[in-house]
This record gives sequence, C-alpha cells and structure tokens, in this order.
Amino acid sequence: MIKVSNPNEYYPQFDSYPVFHNFIKYAIKDLSPDIYVDQLDLPNCYVLYSYPAYFILGKPSIAYETEVCQLFGHNSWIINNDISWDVVLKKHFDTEIQSHPKIQFDSNKLSLEHILQYKKPLPSGLKIVPIDESHLVSGMVKADVVSRFFTVSSFKEHGYGFVLVDDSNHVKGFALTNYPMVGKEIELYFRVGYDFEINHRNQGLGTALCAYFIEETYKRGLIPIWDSANEISAHIARKLGFVEMIHWSMYHVL
Repeated sequence: MIKVSNPNEYYPQFDSYPVFHNFIKYAIKDLSPDIYVDQLDLPNCYVLYSYPAYFILGKPSIAYETEVCQLFGHNSWIINNDISWDVVLKKHFDTEIQSHPKIQFDSNKLSLEHILQYKKPLPSGLKIVPIDESHLVSGMVKADVVSRFFTVSSFKEHGYGFVLVDDSNHVKGFALTNYPMVGKEIELYFRVGYDFEINHRNQGLGTALCAYFIEETYKRGLIPIWDSANEISAHIARKLGFVEMIHWSMYHVL
C-alpha cells in the first residue's frame, strides 16, 4: 500500500462511509489522517488512518489484501465497509484479532414526546445539569471524552451535553457529543459510573441522561446518532425509539 503525499485529495472518498462517519469527519477536520491506496492512479482500495483506527474502503482482492493487513500493528482498531474483509482479517490474524459487534441505529422514527417521559424524578442527592467549565477540568468527562477527542477543538465551542452530579457536583454520569460537531448529525455517548463504581446503575439514570441530550439535540436543529457497542446501550436505544439499521463489527488487533 502506498502512503499518499496529499491525503486531502482522497478524503472525499470517505464522505459516504457507512459507519463511524462522525469520527471520520472529526478526524479529517482536526487530525489530518493518513491515506493509503493500492495504486495512485484510480485506486481500488483506500485506507484512512487516524490513531488508533484504520478505515478500509473498497473490496478485498488478492492483489493487495495482504499489504492492507500489514498496515495493522498491535492494538490497531479496524473498520471496514465491506463484510468480505471480515474473512480476510480473521484469516490473516487468526487468534490475534478480536471482533466487537456493533449496531448502528436509525433516528427517523423517534418521538420526542415518547423520549421526554424518561426525564423522570431522580434519586435524592442527584441531579442532571448541562455541562459547564467545572466539569471539563477533571473527572469522567475530561478523562473519557475531552482529553481524547477535544484536543484541537474546544468542547465549549464544539460540543454539548449533560452530567449526572451529586450534591458536591461530582460527576457520576454523562450524555454528550462524542466528537466535535461537524455537520448536523451528532453522535451520542453516555455513561453512568465506572466498572468499579456501579451503585448508580440499573436505575434508569442512563436513559434519563440520554433523554435530556436528545431533547437538546432537537432544540439545536440537529440529528441524534446512536451506535451501540454492547447490549445495554442497544437496549436503551430501542427503549427510546431508535430502530436497528446496520449490524457490523469492528476489529481489534491484540
């Protein structure tokens, strides 16, 4: 595979990428990702790389599929636009690769009236408030999102969301823009507690946070996007009224 010297010429090829398109738009805007092609003249295969993710565009071919796989080192995450690559990746990496099933949901049939019923009263000592500067300095929002995806664009200017806080303003959960906003589609990312702090889970708090976020998204004239990585996330999406659209897998090289 050839690393191109002017990747800007090739970025438009990924405009209609079927999954993770918000990440791709953010990466192109803020990070100038690398582009690899099988040939400079009329490429058959493209690979966009923005650490740690590789996006394959095109169908596999014996002419270049080995070279494509050789791009992926330890701890690489791989996304592809054609399920034929699933077989190629599993054959090449064997036991050194893990599959992570995901579901992309459609928001066209969402009912705001239905969603707002989940903005129910919270347990004593907890409240949901808009994210402000105090939540960006440290804690869950800073660690999980800001320090990873808002290193170039500021969250205050290019993101929004809500946090679940206790009486001391300690963040116990959030629902927010996963990446800096580019265009009208906004990917929702939510979390309640860490794995070692689960006392706020299974109380409908994640659903409530998402309801606040979706309401605000519509107020801004934007479109909420949901891509689940586990059954808990998929369950909440269905409960809110999202409809399953694409079942796909991303891969992790061990």
